[in-house]
Amino acid sequence: MSDWEDLCKQCGLCCFEKWIDHNGRVHTTPIPCRYLDIVNRTCKVYHKRFTVDEGCVKLTPEVVRSVNWLPEECAYVAHVHKCDPE
Repeated sequence: MSDWEDLCKQCGLCCFEKWIDHNGRVHTTPIPCRYLDIVNRTCKVYHKRFTVDEGCVKLTPEVVRSVNWLPEECAYVAHVHKCDPE
């Protein structure tokens, strides 16, 4: 794993289905990705997740900056905000 991936605290919130309401607010559903082990919050197919699930998003710093569906408590979000002060 890279230093970037080591930031992950395995909350698993990025692995739950989301929907966007008519006001643009993102809502996380209680439905996890079928590959998420909900007990230990790890991906069962981590090393091949992008080929097994085409909906899996690779969370790079650029992606984290551009999406609005990651929770503020996500370690990636916190790191990006720390590195990119407003």
